[in-house]
Amino acid sequence: PPALYKYLPPKLGRASQILGNLRIRFSQVSVLNDVDEFQPPFNGKVAPRVEIERNVRERFPSQYPDKYAERCAVLGLVGAQGWIEQNAPQWADIVEANYEKSVQDLYAKLDSNFGILSLSETVTSKLMWSFYSDGGRGIVVEFDPSHEWFNCKMADNDSYRYIRQVRYVADREPTYFASKDDAATRDEAVLYTKTIKWEFENEWRIIRGFKEAKEMKGQDSYQKDIFLFEIPPSAIRAVILGYRTTPQREKELREIVTANASLKHVAFRRAVRSVNGHIGIVSV
Repeated sequence: PPALYKYLPPKLGRASQILGNLRIRFSQVSVLNDVDEFQPPFNGKVAPRVEIERNVRERFPSQYPDKYAERCAVLGLVGAQGWIEQNAPQWADIVEANYEKSVQDLYAKLDSNFGILSLSETVTSKLMWSFYSDGGRGIVVEFDPSHEWFNCKMADNDSYRYIRQVRYVADREPTYFASKDDAATRDEAVLYTKTIKWEFENEWRIIRGFKEAKEMKGQDSYQKDIFLFEIPPSAIRAVILGYRTTPQREKELREIVTANASLKHVAFRRAVRSVNGHIGIVSV
Protein backbone atom coordinates (compact mmCIF):
# COMPACT_ATOMS: atom_id res chain seq x y z
CA PRO A 1 0.00 0.00 0.00
CA PRO A 2 1.16 3.61 -0.45
CA ALA A 3 1.03 4.22 3.32
CA LEU A 4 0.38 2.38 6.58
CA TYR A 5 -1.14 3.82 9.73
CA LYS A 6 -0.96 3.24 13.47
CA TYR A 7 -4.02 4.37 15.40
CA LEU A 8 -3.23 5.59 18.91
CA PRO A 9 -5.35 6.62 21.91
CA PRO A 10 -5.33 10.21 23.20
CA LYS A 11 -3.02 9.54 26.14
CA LEU A 12 0.37 11.01 25.32
CA GLY A 13 2.46 8.05 26.46
CA ARG A 14 2.40 5.89 23.34
CA ALA A 15 2.66 8.81 20.93
CA SER A 16 5.60 10.20 22.88
CA GLN A 17 7.21 6.78 22.84
CA ILE A 18 7.07 6.64 19.05
CA LEU A 19 7.73 10.27 18.17
CA GLY A 20 9.99 11.22 21.05
CA ASN A 21 11.96 8.04 21.69
CA LEU A 22 11.58 6.37 18.29
CA ARG A 23 10.43 3.17 19.97
CA ILE A 24 7.34 1.16 19.10
CA ARG A 25 5.82 -1.82 20.85
CA PHE A 26 5.42 -5.23 19.27
CA SER A 27 2.66 -6.88 21.30
CA GLN A 28 2.17 -10.43 22.48
CA VAL A 29 -0.70 -12.15 20.75
CA SER A 30 -2.40 -12.70 24.13
CA VAL A 31 -3.04 -8.96 24.59
CA LEU A 32 -4.67 -8.44 21.18
CA ASN A 33 -8.41 -8.06 20.64
CA ASP A 34 -9.00 -11.22 18.63
CA VAL A 35 -9.12 -14.19 21.04
CA ASP A 36 -8.58 -16.55 18.09
CA GLU A 37 -5.34 -14.83 17.07
CA PHE A 38 -2.60 -17.38 16.28
CA GLN A 39 -5.10 -20.16 17.04
CA PRO A 40 -6.44 -21.56 13.77
CA PRO A 41 -8.50 -24.76 13.74
CA PHE A 42 -6.02 -27.60 13.40
CA ASN A 43 -7.48 -30.82 12.03
CA GLY A 44 -6.56 -32.89 15.07
CA LYS A 45 -3.47 -34.38 13.48
CA VAL A 46 0.18 -33.45 13.79
CA ALA A 47 0.87 -34.38 10.17
CA PRO A 48 0.07 -37.19 7.74
CA ARG A 49 1.11 -40.49 9.34
CA VAL A 50 3.68 -41.26 6.65
CA GLU A 51 5.34 -37.87 7.27
CA ILE A 52 5.45 -38.40 11.05
CA GLU A 53 7.19 -41.75 10.66
CA ARG A 54 9.61 -40.28 8.12
CA ASN A 55 10.43 -37.40 10.47
CA VAL A 56 11.11 -39.58 13.51
CA ARG A 57 13.38 -41.79 11.41
CA GLU A 58 15.32 -38.85 10.02
CA ARG A 59 15.60 -36.97 13.32
CA PHE A 60 16.57 -39.84 15.62
CA PRO A 61 20.36 -39.72 14.94
CA SER A 62 20.58 -35.98 15.68
CA GLN A 63 18.08 -35.90 18.55
CA TYR A 64 19.53 -38.93 20.34
CA PRO A 65 23.20 -39.10 19.23
CA ASP A 66 24.35 -41.20 22.19
CA LYS A 67 21.63 -43.78 21.69
CA TYR A 68 22.29 -43.82 17.94
CA ALA A 69 26.04 -44.33 18.49
CA GLU A 70 25.29 -47.20 20.87
CA ARG A 71 23.00 -48.90 18.34
CA CYS A 72 25.62 -48.45 15.62
CA ALA A 73 28.30 -49.96 17.86
CA VAL A 74 26.14 -52.98 18.62
CA LEU A 75 24.32 -53.48 15.31
CA GLY A 76 26.48 -51.71 12.76
CA LEU A 77 25.29 -48.83 10.60
CA VAL A 78 22.88 -50.90 8.50
CA GLY A 79 21.55 -52.68 11.57
CA ALA A 80 21.01 -49.40 13.42
CA GLN A 81 19.03 -48.05 10.50
CA GLY A 82 16.91 -51.18 10.52
CA TRP A 83 16.32 -50.80 14.27
CA ILE A 84 15.15 -47.21 13.70
CA GLU A 85 12.85 -48.36 10.90
CA GLN A 86 11.37 -51.04 13.16
CA ASN A 87 10.67 -48.60 16.02
CA ALA A 88 9.45 -45.66 13.95
CA PRO A 89 5.73 -46.62 14.13
CA GLN A 90 5.89 -46.82 17.94
CA TRP A 91 7.57 -43.41 18.16
CA ALA A 92 5.01 -41.96 15.76
CA ASP A 93 2.26 -43.18 18.11
CA ILE A 94 3.86 -41.17 20.93
CA VAL A 95 4.03 -38.05 18.76
CA GLU A 96 0.33 -38.37 17.92
CA ALA A 97 -0.60 -39.00 21.56
CA ASN A 98 1.09 -35.73 22.56
CA TYR A 99 -0.88 -33.68 20.01
CA GLU A 100 -2.88 -31.54 22.45
CA LYS A 101 0.15 -30.67 24.56
CA SER A 102 2.15 -29.84 21.44
CA VAL A 103 -0.53 -27.38 20.29
CA GLN A 104 -0.61 -25.62 23.67
CA ASP A 105 3.19 -25.50 23.75
CA LEU A 106 3.19 -23.85 20.33
CA TYR A 107 0.76 -21.14 21.43
CA ALA A 108 2.82 -20.47 24.55
CA LYS A 109 6.04 -20.32 22.54
CA LEU A 110 4.60 -17.85 20.04
CA ASP A 111 3.26 -15.64 22.83
CA SER A 112 6.53 -15.69 24.77
CA ASN A 113 8.91 -15.15 21.88
CA PHE A 114 7.21 -13.11 19.17
CA GLY A 115 5.42 -9.78 18.96
CA ILE A 116 3.12 -8.21 16.38
CA LEU A 117 3.02 -4.66 15.09
CA SER A 118 -0.43 -4.16 13.57
CA LEU A 119 -0.96 -1.35 11.07
CA SER A 120 -3.83 -0.40 8.80
CA GLU A 121 -3.83 0.62 5.15
CA THR A 122 -6.73 3.03 5.71
CA VAL A 123 -6.82 6.31 7.64
CA THR A 124 -10.46 7.20 7.00
CA SER A 125 -12.22 4.31 8.72
CA LYS A 126 -14.93 5.42 11.14
CA LEU A 127 -14.65 2.14 13.04
CA MET A 128 -10.87 2.37 13.38
CA TRP A 129 -11.01 5.94 14.66
CA SER A 130 -13.78 4.93 17.04
CA PHE A 131 -12.24 1.73 18.41
CA TYR A 132 -8.53 2.52 18.44
CA SER A 133 -8.35 6.30 18.77
CA ASP A 134 -11.12 6.90 21.30
CA GLY A 135 -13.68 8.28 18.91
CA GLY A 136 -11.30 10.64 17.14
CA ARG A 137 -9.64 12.00 20.29
CA GLY A 138 -6.39 10.18 19.56
CA ILE A 139 -4.04 10.38 16.61
CA VAL A 140 -2.68 8.29 13.77
CA VAL A 141 0.99 7.98 12.85
CA GLU A 142 1.66 7.45 9.14
CA PHE A 143 4.52 5.16 8.07
CA ASP A 144 6.30 4.58 4.79
CA PRO A 145 5.84 0.85 4.01
CA SER A 146 8.56 0.97 1.32
CA HIS A 147 11.17 1.75 3.97
CA GLU A 148 13.74 -1.01 4.43
CA TRP A 149 12.73 -1.37 8.09
CA PHE A 150 9.56 -3.07 6.90
CA ASN A 151 11.47 -5.64 4.86
CA CYS A 152 14.16 -7.38 6.93
CA LYS A 153 13.66 -10.95 5.73
CA MET A 154 16.61 -13.17 6.54
CA ALA A 155 15.67 -15.80 3.92
CA ASP A 156 13.21 -16.21 1.06
CA ASN A 157 11.05 -18.51 3.19
CA ASP A 158 11.18 -16.26 6.27
CA SER A 159 7.70 -15.77 7.77
CA TYR A 160 8.85 -12.90 9.99
CA ARG A 161 10.54 -9.48 9.91
CA TYR A 162 8.65 -8.06 6.93
CA ILE A 163 5.28 -6.45 6.42
CA ARG A 164 2.52 -8.76 5.23
CA GLN A 165 -1.14 -8.28 4.50
CA VAL A 166 -3.63 -10.07 6.70
CA ARG A 167 -6.05 -12.34 4.87
CA TYR A 168 -9.70 -12.37 5.97
CA VAL A 169 -11.84 -15.46 5.55
CA ALA A 170 -15.38 -16.49 6.45
CA ASP A 171 -14.16 -19.79 7.89
CA ARG A 172 -10.63 -20.74 8.80
CA GLU A 173 -9.87 -24.09 7.19
CA PRO A 174 -8.34 -26.75 9.45
CA THR A 175 -4.71 -27.54 8.73
CA TYR A 176 -2.09 -29.99 9.94
CA PHE A 177 -0.31 -28.88 13.09
CA ALA A 178 3.29 -29.54 12.10
CA SER A 179 3.50 -30.82 8.54
CA LYS A 180 6.65 -29.72 6.74
CA ASP A 181 4.88 -30.30 3.44
CA ASP A 182 2.17 -27.89 4.58
CA ALA A 183 4.46 -25.32 6.25
CA ALA A 184 3.72 -22.32 4.02
CA THR A 185 -0.04 -22.84 4.26
CA ARG A 186 0.19 -23.36 8.03
CA ASP A 187 2.22 -20.18 8.59
CA GLU A 188 -0.29 -18.22 6.53
CA ALA A 189 -3.18 -19.72 8.53
CA VAL A 190 -1.58 -19.21 11.94
CA LEU A 191 0.16 -15.86 11.55
CA TYR A 192 -1.63 -13.88 8.86
CA THR A 193 -5.27 -14.98 8.70
CA LYS A 194 -8.27 -13.64 10.62
CA THR A 195 -12.01 -14.07 10.35
CA ILE A 196 -13.99 -11.69 8.20
CA LYS A 197 -15.48 -9.79 11.14
CA TRP A 198 -12.09 -8.04 11.47
CA GLU A 199 -11.96 -7.02 7.82
CA PHE A 200 -12.66 -3.38 8.66
CA GLU A 201 -9.13 -3.12 10.09
CA ASN A 202 -7.49 -3.60 6.66
CA GLU A 203 -4.51 -4.86 8.59
CA TRP A 204 -0.90 -5.33 7.58
CA ARG A 205 1.43 -6.73 10.19
CA ILE A 206 5.05 -7.38 10.87
CA ILE A 207 6.17 -10.03 13.34
CA ARG A 208 9.55 -9.96 15.09
CA GLY A 209 11.23 -11.98 17.79
CA PHE A 210 11.52 -10.31 21.18
CA LYS A 211 15.26 -10.98 21.14
CA GLU A 212 15.49 -8.21 18.53
CA ALA A 213 13.83 -5.64 20.82
CA LYS A 214 15.77 -2.53 21.78
CA GLU A 215 14.47 -2.54 25.34
CA MET A 216 11.96 -4.09 27.71
CA LYS A 217 10.04 -1.42 29.59
CA GLY A 218 7.93 -2.70 32.45
CA GLN A 219 4.64 -4.53 32.12
CA ASP A 220 1.19 -3.67 30.85
CA SER A 221 -2.18 -4.15 32.57
CA TYR A 222 -2.13 -7.84 31.53
CA GLN A 223 1.20 -8.32 33.34
CA LYS A 224 2.91 -8.82 29.99
CA ASP A 225 6.39 -7.44 29.38
CA ILE A 226 6.46 -4.41 27.07
CA PHE A 227 9.04 -4.96 24.33
CA LEU A 228 10.02 -1.84 22.41
CA PHE A 229 11.69 -1.90 19.00
CA GLU A 230 13.72 0.93 17.53
CA ILE A 231 12.16 2.50 14.47
CA PRO A 232 14.13 4.74 12.08
CA PRO A 233 12.80 8.31 11.89
CA SER A 234 12.81 8.17 8.10
CA ALA A 235 10.10 5.48 8.27
CA ILE A 236 7.70 8.01 9.86
CA ARG A 237 5.90 10.34 7.44
CA ALA A 238 3.18 12.21 9.27
CA VAL A 239 1.07 12.73 12.36
CA ILE A 240 -2.67 12.85 11.73
CA LEU A 241 -4.60 14.58 14.46
CA GLY A 242 -8.01 13.16 15.29
CA TYR A 243 -11.19 15.06 14.59
CA ARG A 244 -11.56 15.48 18.37
CA THR A 245 -7.90 15.97 19.31
CA THR A 246 -7.73 18.89 21.72
CA PRO A 247 -5.64 22.03 21.02
CA GLN A 248 -3.57 21.21 24.12
CA ARG A 249 -2.77 17.74 22.86
CA GLU A 250 -1.89 19.11 19.43
CA LYS A 251 0.48 21.60 21.05
CA GLU A 252 2.18 18.83 23.03
CA LEU A 253 2.56 16.61 19.97
CA ARG A 254 4.07 19.41 17.92
CA GLU A 255 6.55 20.13 20.71
CA ILE A 256 7.59 16.47 20.81
CA VAL A 257 8.16 16.35 17.06
CA THR A 258 9.94 19.70 16.97
CA ALA A 259 12.28 18.60 19.75
CA ASN A 260 13.41 15.64 17.66
CA ALA A 261 15.61 16.99 14.86
CA SER A 262 15.42 13.69 12.99
CA LEU A 263 11.66 14.23 12.51
CA LYS A 264 11.77 17.64 10.86
CA HIS A 265 10.34 16.06 7.69
CA VAL A 266 7.21 14.85 9.50
CA ALA A 267 4.03 16.58 8.36
CA PHE A 268 0.93 17.33 10.44
CA ARG A 269 -2.55 16.65 9.09
CA ARG A 270 -5.98 16.48 10.62
CA ALA A 271 -8.92 14.10 10.28
CA VAL A 272 -12.17 15.94 9.61
CA ARG A 273 -15.53 14.27 10.20
CA SER A 274 -18.45 15.52 8.13
CA VAL A 275 -22.10 15.60 9.18
CA ASN A 276 -22.78 12.31 7.41
CA GLY A 277 -19.91 10.66 9.23
CA HIS A 278 -17.45 10.61 6.34
CA ILE A 279 -13.84 11.18 7.45
CA GLY A 280 -11.41 13.16 5.32
CA ILE A 281 -7.79 14.21 5.86
CA VAL A 282 -6.64 17.83 5.49
CA SER A 283 -3.33 19.62 5.93
CA VAL A 284 -2.86 21.89 8.94
